[in-house]
Amino acid sequence: MAAEFETFFLASSGASAALIGLLFVAVSIAPEKVFGSDAEAVRQAQALSAFTALANAFFISMASLIPDVRIGIVVTIVAFASAMQTLALLTLVKHWRAQSIVYRGVVLFLGSALIYALELAVGIQLWGAPGNRGSLDGLLELILGAYAIGLGRAWELLGAPRSGFVSTVAGLIRPRTGPKPKP
Repeated sequence: MAAEFETFFLASSGASAALIGLLFVAVSIAPEKVFGSDAEAVRQAQALSAFTALANAFFISMASLIPDVRIGIVVTIVAFASAMQTLALLTLVKHWRAQSIVYRGVVLFLGSALIYALELAVGIQLWGAPGNRGSLDGLLELILGAYAIGLGRAWELLGAPRSGFVSTVAGLIRPRTGPKPKP
């Protein structure tokens, strides 16, 4: 790994470790609300999505600090595991529909899936050219995207109001209910 990337990966590994710890604290305050038998599927999806994104950033960043590591292999494995965990969230879609959040869930699911698919492609590129500057720059951007997903989902898990870009987009594509305006 080029020395110019070391600072980013060092800061990223520390930040992701701290954020994962905070996520554990948030879940441990009321674990029955997230993973108990009466837990809402939405909370499970939020927690799993946040953990997956933050763990993704953590493992890639930590591995990047190991001298002479084949980062392409690490990125490919971590991205594949993250993508599989994200695909497993599809089992919760029926619950999203019941709680009227299917559009928001789909937007965030697609965002996560896109990040991990692109990471997979970058990881494969880095197998053949480990020091490729363009691929490494792309990897840093994808890690930042994973942070965005992880922090957004963790924020929702804490009960934050649903506002912002994703909520706006979901609101635009959600079918309107209620009385139709008169012409």
